[in-house]
Amino acid sequence: MSEIQLDTLTASEAARDIREGRLSAETLLDACLARIARFNPGLNALVTLDEAGARAAAKAADRKRAAGGDLPPLLGVPVSIKDAFETRGLRTTASFKPLKEYVPDRDATVVARLRAAGAVIVGKSNLPELAGAPHCWSPLFGLTRNPWNPALTPGGSSGGAAVAVAAGFSLLEAGSDLAGSIRIPAAYCGVSGFKATENRIPRTGHIPHLPEHLGGVRSVRRMLSFGALGRSVADLQLGLAVMAGPDGIDIEVPALPVVGASLRDDGRPLRLLLWDDWGLPLCERTRAVFARLPETLSAAGHVLRRGSVAGIDPAELREIFGLIAGAEIGLGMPGWQRHAFLVLRHLLPPSEQLMRAISRGLRFDMRAYNRALDRRDQWIRQLEAALADVDALVCPVASTVAYPGQPLGPFDRPPRLTVSGQRLPYLEATIGLTVPFSLSGSPVAALPAGVEDGLPVGVQLVGRRWGDDALLAAAARLEPALGGFSTPPALR
Repeated sequence: MSEIQLDTLTASEAARDIREGRLSAETLLDACLARIARFNPGLNALVTLDEAGARAAAKAADRKRAAGGDLPPLLGVPVSIKDAFETRGLRTTASFKPLKEYVPDRDATVVARLRAAGAVIVGKSNLPELAGAPHCWSPLFGLTRNPWNPALTPGGSSGGAAVAVAAGFSLLEAGSDLAGSIRIPAAYCGVSGFKATENRIPRTGHIPHLPEHLGGVRSVRRMLSFGALGRSVADLQLGLAVMAGPDGIDIEVPALPVVGASLRDDGRPLRLLLWDDWGLPLCERTRAVFARLPETLSAAGHVLRRGSVAGIDPAELREIFGLIAGAEIGLGMPGWQRHAFLVLRHLLPPSEQLMRAISRGLRFDMRAYNRALDRRDQWIRQLEAALADVDALVCPVASTVAYPGQPLGPFDRPPRLTVSGQRLPYLEATIGLTVPFSLSGSPVAALPAGVEDGLPVGVQLVGRRWGDDALLAAAARLEPALGGFSTPPALR
């Protein structure tokens, strides 16, 4: 396979070509390994490579295809795994120093399911410590760089994942998302990402929580979701079909069918609600894309109206998210670290709304926590009612496109980001538009919506809870109008 072919190949296309005998798993793996050797030293997307295991899996995939019979859906497709998921026999660190030599004896459920689906695991991708930030600097492995501009961040926490897919190191990634950790890197790197409905995909084997040998107990019980990053909506549909469903361990995952690929385009226009005013400024690139979006989608035959959910204050949603997230993340923190954050919160200015809310959550005030959960329930009801009349809600992924990357530890003061002339707190500028849909537990697809002045811009498509398949079917219809994946120029 030539470099040019790998520039645009998707996981779903590769799976089809391998099944139909037009491509061998070994040939495809060789192409990906060549890309890794050439570009990973500069991008630092993959931090643990399993070349021997991948070659053995690719050989086995080719033998299986030659033998015929029923073939698994991802047979021979190279995938990478966010280093927050346990991988049997392969180092798993979550970028956490006490885990720097941890080699699990089991696979996380999503990893086991990818293996069973025939995927070839090439390695593990970089992330910030314990998947806890919207950038991608690791205290173990250093900085991951954006393939569109190496001076910029790929976003986080699934930053290495998005870079690996954009660069052709792998064609599909398993990711996790508490506050935008799939959606932000997808938008910053120009790939597609999908956060499934909360509790649609099991969390078994995901860090955090910490492994048992470190005294880990389950802490984050709400708002954490899982999903995939790929180069097309069809890739995301494949990932959901493989990873979703109960595993008998994570008891909160219901037994629901995944019917995505069987949904048919009935020919009617999609009904879309465009909500782009969230009380935060948008950068010039994002504003330019969203200014064109109504005409773009209308020209494709869809019906779009601007609006919002009545009675909703976006700032309040960010506050509620912070309170709940702070309380649940705090349960898994060492006592000294939680105390340090509580002390530091007194130094935060009022404009640091999200960080102050997270800090208030760390106080473990059960009355405040319960009030926040009640308000979360109300938001879910309001959003679900608004989505009953449309096929998807369309909104920006973040206030800004990719920004300069730098090392940022948990106690480092992050920089303020300038967005359209306004100085925004770091969290508001990065996760301010993603956390409302973490709070609601909604399924969200982040799709490329164009390249503006040299950098990709993404959109969020939000669907009804448990309507993952319907949302992805709508996303597949919108993908051609939005533009889809394009290879970063430096990799062409």
